[in-house]
Amino acid sequence: MKLPLLFPRLLSLLALLLLAPLAQAQVVGTVTRVAGLTVAKSAEGRTRVLAENSPLRQGDTVTTGRNTFARLEFVDGATMVLQPESLLVLTRYSYDAAKPELDKVELELTQGGFSSTAGALAKRSRDATVITTPAGNLQGNADMEVSLRQP
Repeated sequence: MKLPLLFPRLLSLLALLLLAPLAQAQVVGTVTRVAGLTVAKSAEGRTRVLAENSPLRQGDTVTTGRNTFARLEFVDGATMVLQPESLLVLTRYSYDAAKPELDKVELELTQGGFSSTAGALAKRSRDATVITTPAGNLQGNADMEVSLRQP
């Protein structure tokens, strides 16, 4: 291969490697407290251990371990405390203070439970939040407490 042909290919590869981290999913919240082991698996399949101040990204699946609680705060000020052995998928969290017409939250709780406090999005866009569970869908803007455990 001639050197002049190799240079553009190397430059393209270098650009791809430098820009790849920028292609990560949108940050939709932050872990504000954690007690025990909490992990997030990205939509691309990368797993990371979460600690205080860890970012939460759209598409993450957040899992709490046994005897673990995690407090999450989302971009609109909503908070959620995950119970031990919970699994929550952050399917979509779209909030822009200047564009209420784009408000949309889609979460999926497949096991465990949570308690939550509504943020700005839920207060202004009454039906923009949907939480899917094996027991059915929850929709609305109220503060919630949900548990999938049997009493």
